[in-house]
Amino acid sequence: MDPQEPRITETLLSQKPRNHSFLVATLSLLAMLNLTMLAWRSGPEPFGGMAAVPERILVDGEYWRLWTSMAVHADISHFASNAVFIGFFGFLLYGYFGFWIYPVWCLLLGALTTYLSVLTYPPGAQLVGASGLVYLMAGFWLTMYVLVERRHSRGKRFLQAIGFAVLVFFPTSFHEQISYRTHAIGFGLGLVQAVAFFQIYKSRIRSAEVVEGPAERGPKVEGVEPEWAD
Repeated sequence: MDPQEPRITETLLSQKPRNHSFLVATLSLLAMLNLTMLAWRSGPEPFGGMAAVPERILVDGEYWRLWTSMAVHADISHFASNAVFIGFFGFLLYGYFGFWIYPVWCLLLGALTTYLSVLTYPPGAQLVGASGLVYLMAGFWLTMYVLVERRHSRGKRFLQAIGFAVLVFFPTSFHEQISYRTHAIGFGLGLVQAVAFFQIYKSRIRSAEVVEGPAERGPKVEGVEPEWAD
């Protein structure tokens, strides 16, 4: 790189996440655990009547299942595998993009993910678990990383995002009880959500950048959060 060429040294994602990010992530996990345990203790209907069942949602109008099914898990290992990512991405999404992205829009689009998925299943199927939400959050975060983190070249950002997605989320084996279509729908909606968010707030996101070199701006004002923050 030409030493005289302007260079971006800071972006929105290089700043510290907002206060209470860890608390928000922790409360999310506790809420999910409480609903999961409630479903395990309830009966006689499987999953305490909280699972996403096509005919219950599409015919009977029990739309609350779109949300409760995300919190309910088949067993403790199922819960633990999703909890790690809900905590991780919840911390990041709230920390950098605020309350309206996480939890509000993520939960709304998570419900849409479940709805679109149950449209493809026959009567009697039961969907439970937060994996659709996890993939939605991952799709949003990885897309925003590619769009925002201009300290690195575009090619490097793409490779890092694709590498992370393949290593962490691409299945190494396939099981009938796992809804891979829900994962795909969630990831796709997260990507669309990120692109829309970036287009709406592009100027505010770019205003967080610090440039060194001939086109260097004035000093950054510490502690100023983007205007979309709650």
